[in-house]
Amino acid sequence: MEFVLRTIQTYSSIFILGSLSINVILIVLLAVNYSVTSSLKDKYKRLMKGTSGKNIEDVLMQHIDKVQEVQEEFKDIYTKIDVLDNRMSFCIQNVGIVRYNAFEDVGSDLSYSVAILDENNNGILLTGIHGRNETVSYAKPIKNGSSNYNLSVEEMQALERAKSNDLDKIQVKGIRSQKNVG
Repeated sequence: MEFVLRTIQTYSSIFILGSLSINVILIVLLAVNYSVTSSLKDKYKRLMKGTSGKNIEDVLMQHIDKVQEVQEEFKDIYTKIDVLDNRMSFCIQNVGIVRYNAFEDVGSDLSYSVAILDENNNGILLTGIHGRNETVSYAKPIKNGSSNYNLSVEEMQALERAKSNDLDKIQVKGIRSQKNVG
């Protein structure tokens, strides 16, 4: 026993420094453990938010069910979007307008040709020719960007504008100019 006491007395400063360093290491580990535990508590509270039970398995199963419901709703929405996309291809999407003076003795460019096309360049071409004594209007069907009927120069211009989807250009008196439509 005397040997042990002498050894402790001789090396007491080393024992104190060793104990102190071990205590410092334990305090650092305790701080790290506290921060990790605090972070886990916050995550657990967020996970359990809005639930009455404390069973994580039930909460996870509820979340999985909700995710599956949302996936089914997305499938329905995507199906509806596909139907709308299909319908949209048959809607008016391209319009070309040309105003012109069909006769020398009539001014103000009252004659016109309007091409109205869908996504596939199908539609109609409307023409109104205004003269001093009468006005004549007629329509020609357009299939795949062309007509089985002969087209006038102005009708071809309106059709080309519709196919290029260029609404801002209007042909007036044979001169191309920029005008706002609308």
